[in-house]
Amino acid sequence: MFDLDDCIGIITSRSTKEITDAFSSKVEACGITRVQWIAIYYIGKEEGITQKKLGEKMDLKESTVARLVDRMEKEGTVERIKDTSDKRITKLYLTKLGKYKREEILPIGESFSKEGIEGISEEHLNIFKEVLSKIVSNTKKNVK
Repeated sequence: MFDLDDCIGIITSRSTKEITDAFSSKVEACGITRVQWIAIYYIGKEEGITQKKLGEKMDLKESTVARLVDRMEKEGTVERIKDTSDKRITKLYLTKLGKYKREEILPIGESFSKEGIEGISEEHLNIFKEVLSKIVSNTKKNVK
């Protein structure tokens, strides 16, 4: 008989919420949100990333990314610069404050990740990632 508590969707949803809430509390102590942390990570990793590509990496709608970048620009962590060869394209760069924040928060993400996988072998982690990818793939395939 079907048991919702054993459903992979419920298990992953609850897991995601617990992990997200815990991580949010860690980064909010630095004065930023979890979503801003992710944006700062990707913009710092790929200086000059477009808003569109940032949205794809973060799995956010363009309008959501635009509001996020607006807020970060007002807070002084990000700046938008028009592409010199194509004025329709806006590229994103971390400001001096943004770079400082990134250096401050990267260790938080790294230690949080290490704490979360403590006691789990690399082999089990790889199997977990593989199985989760397959579940996502199956879900996407069956929805279309």
